[in-house]
Parts: sequence; structure tokens; C-alpha cells
Amino acid sequence: MARSRLTNTTDDLITDSGATLWSIVRGEQLEFPVTLPFVEDVTDNYTYEAVVVEAANEDGQTIPPTSVQTPTPVVSVLGIRVPTNRGAWQSNMAYNREELATDEGLTYRLIRGAGRISAVQPKNDPDWMLADLNTIYLQFPKTLGSNWTLQPKVGSPTYGFFELRVTEPSDPIFSRTWKPVRGMVELLFSPTYSVDD
Repeated sequence: MARSRLTNTTDDLITDSGATLWSIVRGEQLEFPVTLPFVEDVTDNYTYEAVVVEAANEDGQTIPPTSVQTPTPVVSVLGIRVPTNRGAWQSNMAYNREELATDEGLTYRLIRGAGRISAVQPKNDPDWMLADLNTIYLQFPKTLGSNWTLQPKVGSPTYGFFELRVTEPSDPIFSRTWKPVRGMVELLFSPTYSVDD
């Protein structure tokens, strides 16, 4: 039974490995896997939200800002890809790249192909890789930061504050919400950004 003074905190009951820094060259379009150890299967109707809020960047800055752009920061909602789980693997079913299937108690992810049908079990097929059911994919668009007040310069990146929120499906008793990944997005100067794609 806890009898210590309230201000004498010695135990952190909710810990993490620290804030993240996503360092992205302006104009890059990238997808990153994020494993959620507290979620058993990401396809079970969880709600996922990832946001980047423009920081109060200053011209010529060499260190990250510590506040949000005022009076109105640009808020960017990132895409989140939740893999499609096709259930038990079947030799006569067509699978597409990035889809999941379960075989002999293990989950696999198809790494290449579209409409692919094969009688070779995933464990023996090089086009399938072992996968986790608790991984989502954050999508950073190439337009991220393009409408910020300041743009990155050589030797002076710009920043935004990042957070991922995960909410359980509706529960009549209590739906939990986690914020497992927080940190900053650093946008670096790109010589090719001004060239049309």
C-alpha cells in the first residue's frame, strides 16, 4: 500500500524509450512501420490518428523550436495504412502485395505480386515474409511542410511536432486511448524539390 509522500515520485508506471525524430528531406514520400505491442491485431476496429503540427520555426535556426507556430499552426493529418488480413492462407486464393495471411499458426506478409496465386506454402515461398498482426504503417506525404510559414534552407531545417493516437473500439465499460509515439518531424532542405516531378 502506497504511503510515500505524493511529491516523492520514485516509480514511473508508464515508461517509454523517449521521443522520436523523423528526419525527412523536403519532398520525400515515405512509409514507416510502427509496431504497437499493446494491440494484438491492428485490424480489429481500432482508430488511428497521426498528426504533425507546425512548430514556431525561425529563419536561420540551428536547433529545434520549443513552441507551436502562432497564431494558427498548419496541422497535417498523416495517412495510416492498416494491412489487409485475408485470414487463413489458401492455395487457390489470389493475394496482393502487403496483404497478410495466416498459415500453421504464423502470420505472413506478401512482399511482391498482385493477384498472385500459388500452391507453395508461405513458409517455403520467398515472396512471403513473417509478419506481426500489430504493425501499422505511417505515411508521410511529399507535400508535408509545403504550406508552413518558413521553408527549410541549407543548414537550417524546419520542424513540426508529431503524435500518434490509438483508440480501442467502442466499449460499454471503458475504451482506452494511447499516444505511443511522440516527437518531432525535421524537414531538411532539398535541391531537387523545386524541380517538377
